[in-house]
Amino acid sequence: MNLVNTIPLSSLFVLSLASILHAAGGKLTVTVSDEVTGQPTIARLEIFRGQPGEKLMPMRKVVASSVSPSATSPNSVGVVIDRSLELSFPDGIYSFRLTRGPEYRVIRGNFELERESFDDHHVVLPRMIEMIEDGWVSGDACVLPSPNSLPLRMASEDLHVAAVIGRQEAKPIPGRDRREEIEHSPTWIRDDVVYDQGLLYYGLSETNELVKTEELVKTEGPAETEGLVKMEGLASSRLANLPRQSERVRVAIENPFAWPLPVWIASERIDGIFLLGDWLQPDRKRISVEEGRNPEEPRTKDPAELGRFATQIYFKLLEAGIRLVPLAGSGNQGKATCVGYNRLYVNNEDTTYTYQASEENGLATRMETAESWWDAAWKGKSVVTNGPMLKPRLEGQVPGHVFSARSGDAVRLQPELQLSTRDPVDYLDVVCNNQIHYSARLDEFAKAGGIIPPLELTESSWVVYRVVTLYEDHYRAALSAPWFIEFDGKPRKTSQAAKYFRDWLSEYEAILMKLPPQELAKHVPYIRSARAFWDARISDSDGNE
Repeated sequence: MNLVNTIPLSSLFVLSLASILHAAGGKLTVTVSDEVTGQPTIARLEIFRGQPGEKLMPMRKVVASSVSPSATSPNSVGVVIDRSLELSFPDGIYSFRLTRGPEYRVIRGNFELERESFDDHHVVLPRMIEMIEDGWVSGDACVLPSPNSLPLRMASEDLHVAAVIGRQEAKPIPGRDRREEIEHSPTWIRDDVVYDQGLLYYGLSETNELVKTEELVKTEGPAETEGLVKMEGLASSRLANLPRQSERVRVAIENPFAWPLPVWIASERIDGIFLLGDWLQPDRKRISVEEGRNPEEPRTKDPAELGRFATQIYFKLLEAGIRLVPLAGSGNQGKATCVGYNRLYVNNEDTTYTYQASEENGLATRMETAESWWDAAWKGKSVVTNGPMLKPRLEGQVPGHVFSARSGDAVRLQPELQLSTRDPVDYLDVVCNNQIHYSARLDEFAKAGGIIPPLELTESSWVVYRVVTLYEDHYRAALSAPWFIEFDGKPRKTSQAAKYFRDWLSEYEAILMKLPPQELAKHVPYIRSARAFWDARISDSDGNE
């Protein structure tokens, strides 16, 4: 177990920066290096006008005109520092936040600038944990296209994999030759992703037979969304035409609150679902969704409620015997989200690959290709997070593993986890069949030596680890993909969970009944098929409630 906190280092940095920059003013040049390697590194800087305790104004509203437009990103918060960055400000007192994704500590502080003064400052950025050393490679499964360099933004967040909805040519990076590569390995980007009204198709090119020319729409307008490919027409129809068990094209539910979700699930063409997405953004609170089902009344107006609701929906799917892999990403509406804020860590452990140290960065990884990363992601060998760093195992196996047993057997499985976090943790728990097997505060977990009581199972089950922080603006958490335990080769299915989605379907039907008859008729075949699917699930359940 590795528990860390940023307060001591942050306080030290505040003191040193204040002593250097007090009455410095005017222009500031910042350079950043990695504490371990000592090499110049790429990071993200946020500057606010004012000091802690006051209402802060983000830097983009204060000095955007003094920063090269290519250094800022509509898809990000703050400014990317490409090893060094020169900034100029009006006179005043400022606060700042410097980071490089969730594996690094956050450096915070404040300083004062005065007229016609210049200063250079070098920041050593300390790493909290290095997930890739143990084979956990990070990715963002849904990124909006942007004219600003995605490899540069990925490096600033220590992100290695990205899936972009559409294509867009990036502008040159200031201070870099076009041929100069960004040293951040691996950097794997795919742009064969199509957005379809709450669904994402991976591996679906514009020439695919599923895509009709008249249904394709390329967004025009703001630079951050220009070139985004969307689909028109009925999504359920396209989904139904996709061959079952297609490995060439994978489909994920990007909006887990969408009203048609029970119809999409019933198509049996869905591979994954987003548990962390654009309803979780670092600089804003969101308590409801416009297009989809909101949490049931009474509402709490708690900004973490939507995040908890997405998790509850996923647990209900698992209870209904629906095995979808969890995903995370910036999302279709994540233009104000820094890339990789919501991310997926994937471990490809059971391949024949062995650790190979890179000559460039000295890191070890089992991932040799982007294909191997995505293959492991679709097998559920993963953790989703927007904060806590979680390395989970169950009886020595990474998530996605299926344990087999026979009737009459008693299966004993030992949970194990390593946790590193920058935020105070509210609780960590082990969830088995939508029931809490183990839950503890972090201090309780530490006092127990990081040991979790073993699971003893006599029926088909699923298990998920969850860590939830005390972050106030929204749901900040980490969840493992599930492990499955099958007795006699049968997955767990409960009638109660299946009824939950049949009721959801009934609510969706009531909404569709308000459509004109001609429009309603297009939905009827898919609604009937979905109703038959969920009725069959209820009849075929194992009776567990």
